[in-house]
Amino acid sequence: MFDELLKLVQNNAGAAITDNPQIPNEHNEAAVQDASSSIMDVLGNHASSGGGGLSGVLDLLKGGGGDLTSNPIVGQIIQQFSGKLQNNYGVDGEAAQSTASSLIPQVLGQLANKTNDAGDSSFNIQSILGSLGGADGKFDISDALNLFHGGGADNAEGSSGGILGKLTGLFGGSK
Repeated sequence: MFDELLKLVQNNAGAAITDNPQIPNEHNEAAVQDASSSIMDVLGNHASSGGGGLSGVLDLLKGGGGDLTSNPIVGQIIQQFSGKLQNNYGVDGEAAQSTASSLIPQVLGQLANKTNDAGDSSFNIQSILGSLGGADGKFDISDALNLFHGGGADNAEGSSGGILGKLTGLFGGSK
């Protein structure tokens, strides 16, 4: 999945990275990798956090149009990539933010389109979630179901009921 994402970022890196005078040409490939790893890191953190994090990732991947820059997950990816541009390549803050804000939503929009295109097997929800990893290094539908019904790594702590159990505890019920 990372290789396919890297290709997707490379295909969109033109104006944002390759033609950007603030990023020296010898760092273009590294900047593309930083964009890809920022996407994987933030999506992975949200997917493995359970609950709303996973549903946020799924909502992002199912697409549906709208302004991706208003999505908080996309905002986190933009911030992480912007920070890498500043720290690794000396890009000034405004240019780094502009670069990340133009590239990341474009890539994520195409990722969502490819994920939902039955004729394009380069990305699918199962492979993306598998790449983001569950507790066993594999994220599959049973991991998603465990979030809603209890079980899995969370259940080892003695909690029960998954998200529903946590919500019950939140509203004064017993776990």
